[in-house]
Amino acid sequence: MASVEYRHISKVYTDDTRALEDLNLQVEDGEMMVLVGPSGCGKSTALRLLAGLDPVTEGQVLIDGKPVNESPPQHRDIAMVFQNYALYPHMTVRDNLEFPLRMMKLSRMERTKQVEETAYLLGLSELLQRRPKELSGGQCQRVAMGRALVRKPKVFLMDEPLSNLDAKLRIQIRAEIAALQKRLGVTTLYVTHDQVEAMTLGDRIAVLNGGRLQQVGRPQELYDKPDNTFVASFLGNPGMNIFSARLNSEAAIVDLADGGWQIPLESLLAQKPQMKQYLDRPLMAGLRPEAFSTQITPSAEVVVEAVEPLGHERLVYFTPSDTMSGSGQETLVARLTGLPRERVGESFRVGLDPTRLCFFNKEGEVIA
Repeated sequence: MASVEYRHISKVYTDDTRALEDLNLQVEDGEMMVLVGPSGCGKSTALRLLAGLDPVTEGQVLIDGKPVNESPPQHRDIAMVFQNYALYPHMTVRDNLEFPLRMMKLSRMERTKQVEETAYLLGLSELLQRRPKELSGGQCQRVAMGRALVRKPKVFLMDEPLSNLDAKLRIQIRAEIAALQKRLGVTTLYVTHDQVEAMTLGDRIAVLNGGRLQQVGRPQELYDKPDNTFVASFLGNPGMNIFSARLNSEAAIVDLADGGWQIPLESLLAQKPQMKQYLDRPLMAGLRPEAFSTQITPSAEVVVEAVEPLGHERLVYFTPSDTMSGSGQETLVARLTGLPRERVGESFRVGLDPTRLCFFNKEGEVIA
């Protein structure tokens, strides 16, 4: 297999659109790296630059430590699966799988061996004589993956391969992709805008926004310790609640959500001593929905805006009713379990776990 490195990569298109800005990213040999972010963030561009489909404007792309900027796509030993299956409709599954091996001029015996090995790996052995129109969406996607894997590439690229599948099939194929990648140990870069896919598939996740890399790390690390408010609110379903915070030195309390909750300043500074430099300065706090509870303190009176029952849990959207007047408080969301008691328009008390709080400066960068 191979390692991959983006070294100070920038990409500017002819209309002066900057798709990527100073991207620095290392992908280890055998790793599943997921690139995630909103539409237009540059994640698909990063794949195309690695595959050689687009030229690099600045910087170097390296495979196994060797620059490949000037290497044509066919010499990079990379296979790519796109959002659309792009199978040859007049060919059988066997012929679709065999096509790239024909281009490599392998012998018939070697082609047959690799096709049958790949078909078995992907559960396609019984479908080799069918044509794409006789297959389901999930089967077509497996064939597309097989056509890429049959070449045994150094690096495997996947550009939103599950976007055209229904929800149930996406979950199934997602699990199959994760198991297959672990079994083969092939270095894989996977692009998606779906943060659930990113959290469940990636050994590590690279979050992009506006062409810039925001944070790289293991899924749980990014979820628990985001570097900024973009990562905090983008990862998670729903994302992290972001609300106002102020360390009030005179009253020795921390005001959260414009006074909706208050916690002792002394206890916060004991846990996060670096916060002393932010006394009496406007900040932002972040809290995951599951860190709210009706069973803990400090609690606050809140007004229910909406409830989404999900069977084993429910999402309750609310606004704190004890906040300062005219504050324009945003709606927050809690993930609650147990018997539902909340009704839209009514109030109830909800507490938060202060040990789960993240704090950000006014620019949105994490400080504690």
